[in-house]
Amino acid sequence: MKYPKRAKQHISESASLNLFNLVIPDNWIARELTEKDYGIDCYLEIVNDDNDITGELTLIQLKSKLNGVPWTKQDYYTLTGIKISTTNYWDNLAVPVFIFLTDIINRKVFFKSVDKEIRINYQSYLKQEKFNYQINKSDEFTIQDFKFQYFKEKQRKQFENELVFFLSNLEKYSDFQSEHRNRDFHMGIEPEDLIYFESMHRNYSFLCSYMNIPNSISTLSQLKNKSRERFKDGYYELYELDIAECVEDYEKQTKSITEELIKLINEESSFWISSNLTVLNFINNID
Repeated sequence: MKYPKRAKQHISESASLNLFNLVIPDNWIARELTEKDYGIDCYLEIVNDDNDITGELTLIQLKSKLNGVPWTKQDYYTLTGIKISTTNYWDNLAVPVFIFLTDIINRKVFFKSVDKEIRINYQSYLKQEKFNYQINKSDEFTIQDFKFQYFKEKQRKQFENELVFFLSNLEKYSDFQSEHRNRDFHMGIEPEDLIYFESMHRNYSFLCSYMNIPNSISTLSQLKNKSRERFKDGYYELYELDIAECVEDYEKQTKSITEELIKLINEESSFWISSNLTVLNFINNID
């Protein structure tokens, strides 16, 4: 007797989705799509540790290998066959898109940010002929790595703005820090200087967080609370002593941030050549 046979593609798709659901946290929400012609298999909502659903949304394309990923000797696999129109669509979406590659036989999952891969290979992308994705063994899924990559992509536009602000203020930052190193410690910080200090502080804090740089500088609220306890008059929010105590930390952070920016922008050099050559040239000539 003859019976219908289940297609290998359907087996692979089901196995891929099952493995994907297995590796993500139980409290995350994966919504499978019935319409998949446009390269999106599911919506994924990231739920925080307190089980708050805060609208952290990303889109997922699932690819699978039933018999294992055929890694090269250099430990990468090139994912081919994705239409350039699909990549354009992904790039134009308002939320980050990730490709997940599932190794069914070895029960492992790997992921790649679409937007990051486009930036790293931007000149190839601009040709609009074909665009492949390189998955590395080091791209194996962990909750921590995925969340870090997700938030980096979500905050990318803000990062580019903060980057330009940082570079355009480097000399001013240095002058400001030097000026406030040896002033009378009991002088209050006037509003004009306080506004500049707070904008500098937020700029440093964001860039450290975005690039995963350890940040030794206290938060603004911590600095102000400490100042309030120390001076007790409540007339000024900060005094010269408060800024002088963290000048050395700012100088160290300037060096760390600059070094990481050089690495990041050179990794994405093909993107910056097309989008903002001035930034690429500036950062490669920083003394």
